[in-house]
Amino acid sequence: MKKTREDLTEGSLFRHLIKLALPITFGYVLQDAFNVVDMIFVGKLGPASIAAVGMSGDLLRLIGVFSLGISTGSGILVAQYLGARNYAQAEHVAMQAILLAIFAAIGVGVIGYPLSEFGLRSLRIKDPEVIRLGTTYMHIILVGISTMFLSMTLGSIYRAGGDAVTPTVVLIFSTIINIALDPLLIFGIWIFPELGVAGSAYATIIGRGFGVIILLILIWVGRSPLTLRHVRLQPDIIEMLDIFRLGIYSSMQGFWRHLSRLVFLWVIGPYGKFAVAAYTVCMRLRILVMNPGFGIANAVAPMVGQNIGANQIERAEATTRIGNVIATILMSGIGVLFLLFPDVFLTIFNDDPEVVSIGSMYLQFLSLTFGFIAFSLVLGKALNGAGDTFSPMIITLVSQMGVGLLLVILFSRIIGLKGVWIGISLSNVIQGISMWLWYRTERWKTINLTHKKR
Repeated sequence: MKKTREDLTEGSLFRHLIKLALPITFGYVLQDAFNVVDMIFVGKLGPASIAAVGMSGDLLRLIGVFSLGISTGSGILVAQYLGARNYAQAEHVAMQAILLAIFAAIGVGVIGYPLSEFGLRSLRIKDPEVIRLGTTYMHIILVGISTMFLSMTLGSIYRAGGDAVTPTVVLIFSTIINIALDPLLIFGIWIFPELGVAGSAYATIIGRGFGVIILLILIWVGRSPLTLRHVRLQPDIIEMLDIFRLGIYSSMQGFWRHLSRLVFLWVIGPYGKFAVAAYTVCMRLRILVMNPGFGIANAVAPMVGQNIGANQIERAEATTRIGNVIATILMSGIGVLFLLFPDVFLTIFNDDPEVVSIGSMYLQFLSLTFGFIAFSLVLGKALNGAGDTFSPMIITLVSQMGVGLLLVILFSRIIGLKGVWIGISLSNVIQGISMWLWYRTERWKTINLTHKKR
């Protein structure tokens, strides 16, 4: 079988970056598009179903940060070992990451299943129908949570080897299955039972499951950056701890990021439903703008990792510089459009005059910070690729939950809702500048994980 491994330690940096970033970005866009389609189907069941899936999704995203840690830790180690030409160790790490993902998923499922209803009630949901439907949805997803953990981990391993195309093609296949099953299982079309909200959950698990099976088969037979057919299927606690040690900080960073959004929403809540709706719509637009930034950043990480492993520090630095320029230009360019025509973009999601008026003010403030967000994304992933996952986590915690939250509360008391928008926007600026200042210390250049004694 032909390997799909790409040597990122030689050749054009720009070509490698674009070749990796395009399929990754497409994957993010595809996932967003699927979420919209899925919500359209669920929406036909009524407002209780929409609320149940939406609130359950918030909790499941928090749970998902655990899989982010495993995928990040394994991706860093695999990339650096491939760069060092230690292919056997890279394959060993990949096998341990897969086993760790399975063990972690079992643990999360066992703990999360009985706590599902409590989690929904902690969000101050009072409607018993929403709680009942949400609990059912979460139970099904948690039983099949291994598909999420394995999908993220395998995707990271493939990208660490320079192959972003295969995971994206598999994602397309999985999404098609998911979308096809959604109406069949939700509404009971043809020979399928009418399952309602539960049908959406089953469709998600089945779609992901097919994708995971394909990725596992390909990596087992060698039609991937690595071949695991000859690797011992035996847990290595030391290696798993290495993956966990690297990944736990990425998990915490993701947790703080999601938590900060919930806290900001808590601050905005007293200003009324129009303010909450405006914030929600602006966050959707923010995610759309960040997709190309995510694509570039997640392409930078394995490139930095491989070059650090190969001890090509200057090439790793050049990769980060190019990624920064591309992401900043793309995101700032879209930011200019948001600054000039905020109402045009807001009305795509909500045409209520009050929501558009409030949202326009926030979107204009937010648009001025997209360049700083690009810096934060790319530099954070570059540091991750070098093996530093602790610093980006601390910077995110301090800028979002620390200084950012203080600014939001302070400014809101002085100038009201406008102060909230200013505070949130300033937290993005602080995070971007802080990430740049830490990157400039160049401490990341001395980390090389392949040089440690095992």
